[in-house]
Amino acid sequence: MLRLLRVQLVPLGFVLALAAGLSTIARAQDADVHEIYERSCGGCHAPHAGEFARATLSVRDGRVVSQKSGRDVEAFLGQGHGGVSPSEASALVRQFRSILSTGGVFEAKCRICHDRAVVLARANLIVCDGKLRGRYSGKDTAEFLSHHGRLEPAEIQTMLAMFKRQLTTEVSP
Repeated sequence: MLRLLRVQLVPLGFVLALAAGLSTIARAQDADVHEIYERSCGGCHAPHAGEFARATLSVRDGRVVSQKSGRDVEAFLGQGHGGVSPSEASALVRQFRSILSTGGVFEAKCRICHDRAVVLARANLIVCDGKLRGRYSGKDTAEFLSHHGRLEPAEIQTMLAMFKRQLTTEVSP
């Protein structure tokens, strides 16, 4: 009887540990930077961070600032604007900086046929052995992009970096 009880407890312990791990993952995904923007910023500003960043922000002296006022965005958010926490403010600023670094390639060459970059990346791409690949086809995304979307070689590198970022833009709360 004791042996039977021990055998049943091991799987139960495994299930509990797995559930705790999944709960941690779920909390991290709850803090997704896209969700943070849409929840805390999108009601008053553009509905998506990319639109907002390209229309109103720039990078000056390594800082993300408002194009109109020159005000430092992280400091502004840190003062409570949007009701975001300091870690969420930092994550948003990293996201804005990354968006601004792409030069709007996705919007100019891909958006006409595809959904937002984050939706496209998370639905269709994975990182496998450090390479970006099609989630279902397994195709190397760099190779695929060399024949798709009229992209120049430098634009392909920009897109690869942007898609990888889209797959990893979660922050812990």
